[in-house]
Amino acid sequence: MAGVYRPVFTDATRPDNDVLRVGTLTYTHAIALPEDVEASFEAASPPIRVAALVLDLLILLMAVVAAIILLSKIAFIAGETWTAVIAFHVLAVIFSYFFIFEGIFSGQTPGKRICKLRVIREDGMEIGPREGLVRAFTRLIELVFLPLAFIAFFERRGRRLGDIIAGTLVVVLKAPRDFGDEVRVPGYFEIPDRLFPLNSREISRLGAEDYVKLGEFGTRIRYFMQPVRMQAAMAVAAGLAQKMEYSQPITPQLAERFLYELYAALKEQLRQLYPDLYQ
Repeated sequence: MAGVYRPVFTDATRPDNDVLRVGTLTYTHAIALPEDVEASFEAASPPIRVAALVLDLLILLMAVVAAIILLSKIAFIAGETWTAVIAFHVLAVIFSYFFIFEGIFSGQTPGKRICKLRVIREDGMEIGPREGLVRAFTRLIELVFLPLAFIAFFERRGRRLGDIIAGTLVVVLKAPRDFGDEVRVPGYFEIPDRLFPLNSREISRLGAEDYVKLGEFGTRIRYFMQPVRMQAAMAVAAGLAQKMEYSQPITPQLAERFLYELYAALKEQLRQLYPDLYQ
């Protein structure tokens, strides 16, 4: 994309566009990234979400049956009937399953992982415990008031009640993951073929805040396809290169590699300065 890239690390804006229907059951959700690059997600259609839910329910069924058998044996030994206790524990298993996998493991239950889906916030960021808590609680509400579970079939982005309240969206994952916190980033001097030599003077112009924000960018960028991924990486690279007064040219095709090497170099620097904080 031609044009001047603006400095990086501005505040993320809310989506400028709403939803565009691109197929019978497929919608895109457009957002403006912090790097002033527009990206879009493919919203998961209700049928694929149902498929993921069925897989999750099969796993949940095994967990619930195991819990019922265990509690029933304990109740039999105690000579009591624990109907209410068993019902409470069944609900607790269901709640915990969705809260732990979606709220703590970045929006992916086993069923969603198999179907290549993920829950994200509407601004494109990963969901956290707050969103996971809301979504898990609304699952229980849908169990009690079953008609609410069919909202996703009528909502234009396929959102269920929990998505609407928590401000989340289930999207289809298509992007590769070769940059970010799920990949081991080695020390800068461990990289065998460094394309971008960095000296201590250049690195010293960046700090811990840049390291953290660069890591956050690495987490976010792995959800995007080209050319958006390249554009966002170039926007970040241009902003950081200007801040550190880096003299070497950086092309859009190699912008992500530059950020990878810079992230490793920053990590090396912080390890030396604060060995107890950065391992």
